Amino acid sequence: MWELVLKAWRDYFIVLKADLKKAIGRISFTSDIWSADSLNLHLAVTSHWIRQDKNMTGLMLGATLIAFHHLPSCHILQVIDHVEVTMENVSTQVVWQT
Repeated sequence: MWELVLKAWRDYFIVLKADLKKAIGRISFTSDIWSADSLNLHLAVTSHWIRQDKNMTGLMLGATLIAFHHLPSCHILQVIDHVEVTMENVSTQVVWQT
């Protein structure tokens, strides 16, 4: 069963990569770490982008879950110290709004 889940995830990522290549403008990545009632930590990474709709007549918001992980440590500073995100060919721009 585990192999089927991994195969489905890999197949999904092939489709996702093709969809992200069609993004209009920039792709936004967001991450969040939180603890459940049992103090187990979880990390989620999501992505949002704008794309053409299927009829090519308008725009649509694309969004997906990129990653979801249980983090074994119960001390958030230890987790943050060990979480590393690597992205290739990504440029970032910080814009401050007042």
